[in-house]
Amino acid sequence: MKKILFAIFLSIPSLLIAQDRCGVAIADKKLQEKYSNWQQRKANFETQVQKIQEQNKNQARITDKVYQIPVVVHVLHNNANNAIGGTNISDEQILSQIRVLNEDYRKKEGTNGYNTNAVGADMEIEFVLATTDPDGNTSTGITRTYITQNGFSFVDDKNTIAKIIQWDSERYLNIWVLKGLNGVIGYASFPYDSKLDGLGGTSQDIAEMELFDGVLIDYRNFGTCCGTLSSTYNLGRTTTHEIGHWLGLLHPNGDEECGTDYCNDTPQIEKLNLTTSCDKMTSSCVVRVTNMIENYMDYSPDRCMNIFTNDQKSRSRAALSLSIKRQALLNNIEPLGETDKLSINIEPNPVSTGKSIRLRTTFKGEQNLLIRLFDFQGRLLQEESLQKQKSNFINLKNESLREGQYIINVSTESESVSQKILIQP
Repeated sequence: MKKILFAIFLSIPSLLIAQDRCGVAIADKKLQEKYSNWQQRKANFETQVQKIQEQNKNQARITDKVYQIPVVVHVLHNNANNAIGGTNISDEQILSQIRVLNEDYRKKEGTNGYNTNAVGADMEIEFVLATTDPDGNTSTGITRTYITQNGFSFVDDKNTIAKIIQWDSERYLNIWVLKGLNGVIGYASFPYDSKLDGLGGTSQDIAEMELFDGVLIDYRNFGTCCGTLSSTYNLGRTTTHEIGHWLGLLHPNGDEECGTDYCNDTPQIEKLNLTTSCDKMTSSCVVRVTNMIENYMDYSPDRCMNIFTNDQKSRSRAALSLSIKRQALLNNIEPLGETDKLSINIEPNPVSTGKSIRLRTTFKGEQNLLIRLFDFQGRLLQEESLQKQKSNFINLKNESLREGQYIINVSTESESVSQKILIQP
């Protein structure tokens, strides 16, 4: 790892704000102002990510596993008659974006996503439009919603957007395509969790942090065809970039001059490529280097981009394994094996106050589940009903529980199982 002063998404120059391609740095600055422990929380996340990477560094390969992520594309448009065109982009434009994602994340030969760089990585992640909706109905993986609002601030309005339509982020990667304002053309949620190391703030603050999870892309920068596309960001790489953030990757300069992205095989650079050119750029931080302007996490024009690195792959895998949200999605992609009888196991147990409780639940086939939490006097504290579930991990809320013993009960239509849990300091 690059061992320099911790500086993810710190304050950014006015030039970057004026020409910002991505809203992540802007959002992070606002979170720093709102939460006094935001920097420490990110530092804790980085420590844990690096620890996981250290544990994996002696493996011959990071993993042989290819993750296939179900995607839902939510088109928010201003066409009252629902006609295709303008903000109501076509299916063809959406399919072109999914194709680009798979070319870029799999480093496919014969495509714009291929490179011959010695540190170039096949990220072993694929993206497929969802074939079923959250209720189990057949779906194209595309939703279309008419709205009257003519554009959104991706940073300030992200929760407003999520309230319009959002599928379960523990089962799908949500991508919203709509009109952006203020010059920002993309934004993504980073794999932090409010349950991870504690956010602080009110319960409303935590709820707001948990609400939005996914990627926002301006309709003029989504896909490669069929619509009104930007002349600079017109090959689908804005979505590639933002999903990189969703996977835990940072801008190459860590959003400050000579900052860090915690990847050794990306050069330490002074600034991102804010030009419309693919011309060579150099930086003089510790030593003089040539910028990797072709990296998907830079701000370069789409035609310049063609590389994720091995360390970026390693980092994204570590972030996926650390984030509660991302792990839930991966677990839902490949449910646990079935058991003839209902069985549950609480992980960890005991668990510290404020930390997430993960409930391993296995049973036969597909079942409706009722999950209830009781105190030791038998009083019902929480209840949640889940429909059409398969064997899987379920994350339970723990923000409001005090120290002590509790009972978790899981019921199907024919079985009921309980287990004690200890909450400790």
